[in-house]
Amino acid sequence: MLRDLRQVCEHAGGAEPHDFRAAAGALLKRQFLLLERPVDRDAYRLIVNHFDYFANLFDALGWTLHRDDTFGIIGLLPGDAEGFKHLRLGESLMMLCLRLLYEEGMARFEAREGSVYAPAEALLGRYETLLKRKRPLISDFREMLRRLRRYSLIETREDAEDGLPVIRILPTIRLVTGDQVQTRIAAFVSALDEAPEALDGKTLDGDEDPPDRYADAAAEAGMAPGPAPEAPPP
Repeated sequence: MLRDLRQVCEHAGGAEPHDFRAAAGALLKRQFLLLERPVDRDAYRLIVNHFDYFANLFDALGWTLHRDDTFGIIGLLPGDAEGFKHLRLGESLMMLCLRLLYEEGMARFEAREGSVYAPAEALLGRYETLLKRKRPLISDFREMLRRLRRYSLIETREDAEDGLPVIRILPTIRLVTGDQVQTRIAAFVSALDEAPEALDGKTLDGDEDPPDRYADAAAEAGMAPGPAPEAPPP
């Protein structure tokens, strides 16, 4: 790979090895780079201009480089569960609810530049009624949003009148939730109906790693681990 990097740099129009390392590091940190986001723009363009090199680099590590020129997205998806960073159960379920809100907004032609905007209250309402779960504390909810924002799945805008932010659901949400969202939610709820004690516990959304009974229910529902690969490339 180092020899390939030297050869690429010879034809990279002024780009240096540290530029390639910085671009790979930005992708690893944020998982998705968006052309429209100023902080991502240089890394995005470098990766697009040398897509084959970066695709081969990450493929050697078992990760797939995704490119969507329509929405201006470069994304990194691990090829197996070992490459994923696990989200807490509550965050994984919140992510599925975000996907539902996204698809509903797309169906109503409400998308702007590929993104759907939704008030936080709409997300909390789905989480509560659809999943039969208590709403998280506001502080915990904001922490969930912070982590999902870090992985470039959402952005948050100024707080609305209720004191909660407006959420911009990015098209990247489709890449980490799969196509069978409603089936997975129904399977998860069914699994919990068979083990109602799993809903009883103050640490439901607070543990870094959910108790086994929650993990088992998630596995039965086909829940995938959360996003964000951790290890840097060589």
